[in-house]
Amino acid sequence: MLNKYSICSSLLIIFSITVFSQTKKIYQINNEDDLTTALVGLKTDELSTAIAILKDNPIIVTRALFFKLIPRADLLSNSADTSQSLFIYEIAREAAKQTGDGRLVAYAFYKIGLLNFRRGNISLAKLNYLQSKQVFEQADWPADLSIVLSGLGNVCIYTGDLKEAKDYSLQSIALSNSVGDHSKSIIGPFQYGVAVAWLNLGDLAKGEGSYDEALTYFKKAFEFFKGLSSSLPEYRADVVDSLAEIGRVYRVLGDHQQALNYFNQALIIAKTLNSRDKLASVLNSIGVLYIEQGDYLKASDYISQSLSIYLTIGDRLEIARLLINQGVINQRQAKYDEALKNFQEGLRSAEAINAPDLIITAQEGLGAVNQEQGDYRVALEWLDKALLTAQKVQDRTRSAELLWREGEAYYLKSDIPKALASADSAVDLAGQLRLPIISYLALTAKGKYYLAEKDFDHAFQTLSQAMGQIETMRPQVAGQEEERQIFFENKVAPYNLLVELLINQNKPMDALLYAERAKGRVLFDVLRDGKVDLAAALTLAEREEASRLNRAILVLNERIRNEQTKVSSDATVIKRLYSDLDAARLNFESFQNTLYASNPELNIRRGQTPELNSESFNNLTQDNKTAYLEYVVTREQVFLFVLTKGANARPELKVYPIKIKADDLTYKVNQFHRLVSDRNPVFASSAHELFDLLIKPAAQQLAGVSTLCIIPDASLWDVPFQALLSANDRYLLEDYALYYAPSLSVLQEMSRHTGARQARSSLIAFGNPVIGKVSGSNSQVNNTDQDLCPLPEAETEVSTLAQIYGSANSKAFIGQDASEKTFKQLAPSYRILHLATHGVLDNRHPLYSYLLLTKIEGDLENDGLLEAREIMNMNLHADLAVLSACETARGRVGAGEGVIGMSWAFFVAGVRTTVVSQWKVNSASTSQLMVNFYKALKATNAQNADTKATALRVAAISLMRDQRFRHPFYWAGFVMVGSNE
Repeated sequence: MLNKYSICSSLLIIFSITVFSQTKKIYQINNEDDLTTALVGLKTDELSTAIAILKDNPIIVTRALFFKLIPRADLLSNSADTSQSLFIYEIAREAAKQTGDGRLVAYAFYKIGLLNFRRGNISLAKLNYLQSKQVFEQADWPADLSIVLSGLGNVCIYTGDLKEAKDYSLQSIALSNSVGDHSKSIIGPFQYGVAVAWLNLGDLAKGEGSYDEALTYFKKAFEFFKGLSSSLPEYRADVVDSLAEIGRVYRVLGDHQQALNYFNQALIIAKTLNSRDKLASVLNSIGVLYIEQGDYLKASDYISQSLSIYLTIGDRLEIARLLINQGVINQRQAKYDEALKNFQEGLRSAEAINAPDLIITAQEGLGAVNQEQGDYRVALEWLDKALLTAQKVQDRTRSAELLWREGEAYYLKSDIPKALASADSAVDLAGQLRLPIISYLALTAKGKYYLAEKDFDHAFQTLSQAMGQIETMRPQVAGQEEERQIFFENKVAPYNLLVELLINQNKPMDALLYAERAKGRVLFDVLRDGKVDLAAALTLAEREEASRLNRAILVLNERIRNEQTKVSSDATVIKRLYSDLDAARLNFESFQNTLYASNPELNIRRGQTPELNSESFNNLTQDNKTAYLEYVVTREQVFLFVLTKGANARPELKVYPIKIKADDLTYKVNQFHRLVSDRNPVFASSAHELFDLLIKPAAQQLAGVSTLCIIPDASLWDVPFQALLSANDRYLLEDYALYYAPSLSVLQEMSRHTGARQARSSLIAFGNPVIGKVSGSNSQVNNTDQDLCPLPEAETEVSTLAQIYGSANSKAFIGQDASEKTFKQLAPSYRILHLATHGVLDNRHPLYSYLLLTKIEGDLENDGLLEAREIMNMNLHADLAVLSACETARGRVGAGEGVIGMSWAFFVAGVRTTVVSQWKVNSASTSQLMVNFYKALKATNAQNADTKATALRVAAISLMRDQRFRHPFYWAGFVMVGSNE
């Protein structure tokens, strides 16, 4: 027997219904599928047509139709243009309204609100959620209402209505506790609403600075989402959100290892989802982490990836956030025009969607840029606006940061009282909130202001606290040696301020100890604790991924080299390949950093303070013929510490203030370096000027000394001290043997390893490797780059060195035999490593600088490019590595660490001393210098004299006396860095 509903259904099979739309379209509606097709085919401005179609087909407008429309809209919500998705949700709402099912109407309002939120229409999203809430309340559906309440709480966080956000979230949790597991929700599992509510409470706690509470709430949310996702995979996206939120709290707390660990877990899941916005969110968070660590290259890469996704999705809120983050990166790199553009565009977008947190950040950015450009009035106007908004929405974290920035602006305006007041408020608030980065910044600023007021006691106390914050954060950096160095290099200010303060108080020994705490820290950690064996901690899958990413770099290196060696290479292709290479390097480095973050046992010993103390100086000054010259470059002046053995056999330490600003010093250094490295005959005036500036102040203390150990700082690493000229036209090298060290602490640590060398054989040397692509023989492809021509002098050089040491104590590899593979296999067994080849400096990425050796065909791992990063991963036991190649002493000068490049890589690998070059050297003069050096070195060793520096001095002076090589370009290019023992 048929009821009235089944009769109607059967009639539909017989008759077709024709509907004429307002735009004269004709639709043949036979069933729900036809009606769905007709509706979703309309344009977004044809809602009235859709309503007419629905009214003309009342029999087909059922719950089933509603649930056909919703998935279509869901699918389109992930497209670039979400307007069609929104339109179909609106149609679904009208269909629900026509069925008279209030629950469906409320559900549609919820879905519309969710999409408006994603589109950045925050106020409209809140209205939609309130409409959904009202209907669910009237229908008495508590499980659905719980979810909507949690969504309302989320929206209120973005609109800055924090009390409402908390109330809605707590109501959601209370309601969900009362419904029981049997209660069903049309939106989804009510546990989803509980989890979102916990996320909201976590956000609110984080904004208030209650980070322990925030972690508790976020971890509760994670457990709910994790439970849901075990049976309902669609909730894996929410697992990503909760993991990312936990990571963000750890990032704010300065624990970047934990933060990156959680971000990486979120990233792994996000890459498996269709929801690209989740992936973009995590990428942004990792980018922000790298901003805070000062690694702007990686930060920019992650931020750009995230922005690209959000632009595709059309998420206005997140696009604004990403633009502001790009502005921060540009501002930190002094790209002020780009930063202003980013912040202004971000501010306009944030104001359009009423996102207070982004408005604050953009205004702060505009204030920071104007401050750094010297317009302090405009800077304070922007910062005041931002601070007022932050206080209004109770964003205490941002308030603390803004108070610090305002203090800096007042200080630059010479208003010290206001500067101190702002910094004091920032310190208090950052302390309450446990914000280590803002605490360090505000404490450093406050100490600087006290120093300006000559309040030395308060300055010392405050700056010591700032330094303590840095020491706490250092072990928590996410990444390897270079990442830790990058983090530290922009945080030497409190150390240098303490040096200045203690010198003003006539405490030179204490001042030097603080100077030492800001130098060579990463290298000191490696030397003292040994290198971390990352490979041993990896799973098979991780090793395979590391190998894959490394091979991507090697393949691109090969493709670049093949393109460059073509008779007519394509510049466009080469440029694209280098761009791909940059991306491959970043992928590899980022992966390695995540490995360190996910293996906390690799970081246990890191970050301890150097053990140098005043008693240590006794060991350094046992030799009364050596003086140690340590420089500290501050913005306004330079301090020269000179440590010698005094008349009473006790260390004698004196400090010589040098009145020159850092920028002026850099100009003079660059000028001198350029004159010498270009073989310019008019270098003498510059050589005299720098001698008078850097050496002459200590001339009296240096009387009777024959060896100088120089510990440079900042731009002074580029000074060829050996070529400075005294008043009587004598080069510094003529009066002293010279060597360099990253710090006294590092030097002392190197000395401790003297008796523990595992290498037994004497000398291994590599010279004149095969250049270019080799196919079965020693034939070489023509290379248009004259710098990479064959080196016959290097071949002679290496052969001569083998004769000096004898066949029983040396091995020499020339041409085809001078391969990268051979070096990697044999170098760990030798005390002296010598490489006479081409050195290629990568100014932007110094750890990708390389020494050219012979490649092994078909073996990507031994492509002939012995990169600094590869050297770092070796276990070498040499007392000496001589890099007879171009620019091997150069690289990126990292504040606090020295030159990050080839020499640094050999130190990390375990070598105690390197001889490296400061410019592109001449092959003939270099070969003669090296032969002279080894002859002198062997002679001094026979006399049991620890004088590597003396051997290099003897070699250089011998070359200097050859009229062909009189210019310092020829004999001053090589320096000795490391231990002289």
